[in-house]
Amino acid sequence: MTRPSGMPNSQHRQHGASLVVALIFLAVLTLVGYSAMNTSILEGSMASHRQDRERALQAAEMALRDAQTYLINNISGLSGFSKTCVNGLCYNGPLGYGTNPPSGMTNPVWASSGLMDDNAKTITYGEITGATAISGVAAQPRYLIEGFLKWPPGEPVPIPYYRIVVRAQGARTSTVVWLQEIFRL
Repeated sequence: MTRPSGMPNSQHRQHGASLVVALIFLAVLTLVGYSAMNTSILEGSMASHRQDRERALQAAEMALRDAQTYLINNISGLSGFSKTCVNGLCYNGPLGYGTNPPSGMTNPVWASSGLMDDNAKTITYGEITGATAISGVAAQPRYLIEGFLKWPPGEPVPIPYYRIVVRAQGARTSTVVWLQEIFRL
């Protein structure tokens, strides 16, 4: 069969154009797949970190309740509280601390370097109350109780208040939650 003289040869027209288009399409699909994989890994990591933070927060809440139980059952006034935080009971002056502490008041005791890691100066969750250990955490929460006096208007004498400070970890030691609460008996 002969071809008309004005028509170009179809073999000469293509010159590998379909190969180039296929390679570009394959590269785009690879990038989309790689991006989807990275997004999935990142979302899984974020969910895992969020779950660990929730675990640490729940442990901290349990430690707050443990401290309240300890206060209700064992503490009367400020007896046993000291400036050196013996056995997790701290006394930081007659009014505790403030953002601009007046003369005679010190900075927050719980912010002292390494204090929350000192077993002699803090209380471990369940240590005194006998509460069952929390599973799934790197370490049991620790807390300290800072006693101070507050003189509410109309009261004849100052009333003791207690600042409970808790440090809890999740399953990872890098996941740390701090909670603080002012409690009055």
